[in-house]
Amino acid sequence: MVKVIDDWLDPEFCDHLSYDILFNMKHTYGHRSDHSKLTPRFYRADFVGNNFHIKYMCRKINREVIQSDCKFSMPYANIQFKGMDGTFHKDDGDFTILYMVTPTLEGSGQFQYRNGRGEVEEIEFVRNRLVWFAGSSVQHRGLAPDTDLPRVTVAFKVTREKE
Repeated sequence: MVKVIDDWLDPEFCDHLSYDILFNMKHTYGHRSDHSKLTPRFYRADFVGNNFHIKYMCRKINREVIQSDCKFSMPYANIQFKGMDGTFHKDDGDFTILYMVTPTLEGSGQFQYRNGRGEVEEIEFVRNRLVWFAGSSVQHRGLAPDTDLPRVTVAFKVTREKE
């Protein structure tokens, strides 16, 4: 199950979030998709403290996407530049939600996943697009851009609260 929601947030909010991640947040180099020593590295930015952007998006995800109470691990931003392809991996939690923040990348920066038959499918990197999937059962990765523009996604690892 992979779902796509386009135009998820107000464009002005998306633009502000993009600027905040790229110019105001600390980026740490060395993040890996699968934590193997042999895989490519890229940048990560952690949202710290009482971040308005994250609080707003988590609330919107609860109400409009998952439509039930859930817990979020600490959301973070993945920041990839040319040559920083991710590797196929699975995530913790019931769901992973990726929000595509930076400008649309024509022909690069795709989100790839393996469908139920093991075939690779792609979703284009489009600004203000939300991709929602069962993170613990879907192998996936993000491809790097082929331009000098960065590819930035915000990753939410979600666990549905038990009733």
